Amino acid sequence: MTYLIVAFLLSFIPQQQVGYASYGEIISKDEALSVADFIAQVNHEKHDFKVQGVVEDVCQMKGCWVTLRNDQNLLIRVKFKDYGFFVPKDISGNEIIMEGVGSLVQLKEEDARHYADDAGKAYHPSQRKEISFIASGLLVSVDE
Repeated sequence: MTYLIVAFLLSFIPQQQVGYASYGEIISKDEALSVADFIAQVNHEKHDFKVQGVVEDVCQMKGCWVTLRNDQNLLIRVKFKDYGFFVPKDISGNEIIMEGVGSLVQLKEEDARHYADDAGKAYHPSQRKEISFIASGLLVSVDE
């Protein structure tokens, strides 16, 4: 029983890969799409993707979501499968590789206001349209 408790607790500690901290399910760095290629492929239906990009913002309440930078000026919000893991709140500007399910969504106004508040930003109606990504696993670049 003690072994199970220790194994459970260890699952919440980020695992280290060379140059990356791992969160959630273990994923590889191989064959990830760029953000631009991901945006070109994503639609209103949910599909599996592996994407590599740079973190724009992080939820400053818990580290329970991040957004990615892109040249298309679309918001890509990354949340974590089953609320099963969180990331450090200071990873803005870090590269990430994530694997999971992505789709285009239209948020309810109250949800968009909540996310703006979590990011410490003012709400604007344009924030209701975004790309949703539910990551099952995530790698975050770390300084070595």
